[in-house]
Amino acid sequence: MTAVKHLIAEHDVVSFREAASRWSTGTTGTVVSDYGDVKLVEISDERGVALDYVQMPAVKLELVAKHGH
Repeated sequence: MTAVKHLIAEHDVVSFREAASRWSTGTTGTVVSDYGDVKLVEISDERGVALDYVQMPAVKLELVAKHGH
């Protein structure tokens, strides 16, 4: 059986594999722009208010949920 690598795209929920800016490993956010190997991730509070935007290399992100699934 072969493993399927899921590509991270806009609107997917991701978590950080390592700390970035003021955000710790495991922080979750939503990809709002996809620049190929780099993603712009929006960090929001529980009400959906944007707290920060962080550019992260895709290799430092883990897919939590695909948009629409």
